[in-house]
Amino acid sequence: MKSRPFSAACLIVLMYGLCAATVAKSADGPAQPETEATAEVNVHPGRQGRAIPQDFLGFSYEAPVLAQDYFDADNEALANLLSNLGTGVLRFGGNSVEFTYWSRNGKISAPKARAILTPQDLDRLFAFSSKTGWRVILGLNLGHYNPQMAADEAAYAVARGGSHLLALEIGNEPDLFMHNGQRPATWGYRDFRREFEAYVQAIRSRSPDAPISGPTACCKAGLEWFPQFLADEGSQLVMANFHNYPMSASRTLSPNSPRYPTIERMLSSELMDGVAKEIRQLADEAHAHHLPLRMAEVNSASSGGKNGVSNVFAAALWGADYAFTLAEQGAAGLNFHGGFWCGGYTPVCISHGTYSAQPLYYGMLLFHAATPGRLVLVRVRSKANVSAYGVLAKDGMLHLALINKDVRQSVRVRISGAGSYSQAHVLRLIAPSLGSQTGITFGGSPVGPTGDWSPTSAEKIERRGRDFLVQLPAASAAVVNFLK
Repeated sequence: MKSRPFSAACLIVLMYGLCAATVAKSADGPAQPETEATAEVNVHPGRQGRAIPQDFLGFSYEAPVLAQDYFDADNEALANLLSNLGTGVLRFGGNSVEFTYWSRNGKISAPKARAILTPQDLDRLFAFSSKTGWRVILGLNLGHYNPQMAADEAAYAVARGGSHLLALEIGNEPDLFMHNGQRPATWGYRDFRREFEAYVQAIRSRSPDAPISGPTACCKAGLEWFPQFLADEGSQLVMANFHNYPMSASRTLSPNSPRYPTIERMLSSELMDGVAKEIRQLADEAHAHHLPLRMAEVNSASSGGKNGVSNVFAAALWGADYAFTLAEQGAAGLNFHGGFWCGGYTPVCISHGTYSAQPLYYGMLLFHAATPGRLVLVRVRSKANVSAYGVLAKDGMLHLALINKDVRQSVRVRISGAGSYSQAHVLRLIAPSLGSQTGITFGGSPVGPTGDWSPTSAEKIERRGRDFLVQLPAASAAVVNFLK
């Protein structure tokens, strides 16, 4: 069955029992923890902040996947998985973009080629983009320096993609070129800027209005380059972009490192505080140049993620918390990096020809259920590891995302400030345990093998005076929807 984007209208129907829904019982959730904490959540619908755009969510892929037929207009399962999340952004780049070449006839000298893209590949991509409404960020090969090849690929993408092409990227993580053999050890920002400008000149000579983004950097040197790059090249850009991985799955990393991936570290407030600080700095610098910031490649741990951390239910809670954190700090969107293999941090995979929503995807699903709209001020008082984010939709519906990252404590949440709303219902994100890879549901339903999903349970929560009360089991999350 073809799925449709989850909407407020569907929620209203579900709330009044017209979708043959049944209210989830507590036995369907995680096992009852030994202790219970409390949380006071004060929401201020009148104090509105940044807007979360409709295309905030996105996926990021390695560029060579474009030479295969995943993004075919007839791929209903993948189209359904995207549709569940609204209309977002597909980004193609990654380290392998530097080994991805372009040729009109498929013939080109291509050292260490991972893929040679042709017009047929971009035709397929933009047909899929047109069908799904998901726009495209397309990476160009800078590692093997060839401005004319990049300009020809860009010209074809601009002509074929039209409004479905959101941006072009020039290279991937150039701040690491001097470490991965792409350039000499002495290569630095001035060298990158010279090459970037040569590419821009070649692209604009063919396509004057080509949308260009940058610097597509990731790391310590990139953070140092970022403000200077925007000062030098900001007028050439339609958006600033950057990458972020708060942990690393590198095999050489010591377990004692603060970046070593564990569930406890992934869900810690210290990790998310560090993310928030970095994103705020990047967003402020981008906004100073009147540019949106898109975190075009992100995930929990670099080097593909860590099994048992990046591919379990804990990653769903982290992913939702991470997306809201980026939105709060000023990012205009993010793209979770992955592929179609099953394992590591990928949000969606294919096993024996069948698509499967991985745990991280469920975190994206929860985020989408509460957006788009404007963030509103929310204050939380609790000793438990709980996050809360409020979003006011255009239709006046108030959404409150609650994420309990505490492994041992359920939390009894008292919500104040929403007294002008007559009732509230909750959609729960639950799983057997933080380490679960299966058995995950949102709104009482798993994502089906053809990518279909719709909620089947939305329980009405207790109102006491002008406050609302909701129980949040340990290691779970929920979206509370308030209706006038």
